[in-house]
Amino acid sequence: MNKSNTHQTGGNPKAGIGVLRQAIDEIDEKILDLINQRLSLAKQIGDVKKEGGIQILDGGREKEILNRLLEKNDGPVGAGGLRNIFKAIIAEGRNVQLTGLKRKK
Repeated sequence: MNKSNTHQTGGNPKAGIGVLRQAIDEIDEKILDLINQRLSLAKQIGDVKKEGGIQILDGGREKEILNRLLEKNDGPVGAGGLRNIFKAIIAEGRNVQLTGLKRKK
């Protein structure tokens, strides 16, 4: 997104905020779709684990995910924020593996 959206909106800061908020809304929907795709894959992994008698919780894998993402992160989200976000996503993936995928229509 352009640093100065006031040029696109005739110098009106409120209109610029509206444009930025619309862009955020679009990104939020993409994030939601990606989270649901991730959780669907986690469910499939859970099914394989159940069939193979493998424990759902894999602390080593979770640590590996967080470390990889922390290395790749170039901000502006800080390490603590990134950990919080992905710990929540990982926890929900674990929940889906344990309880099954629930779709709300």
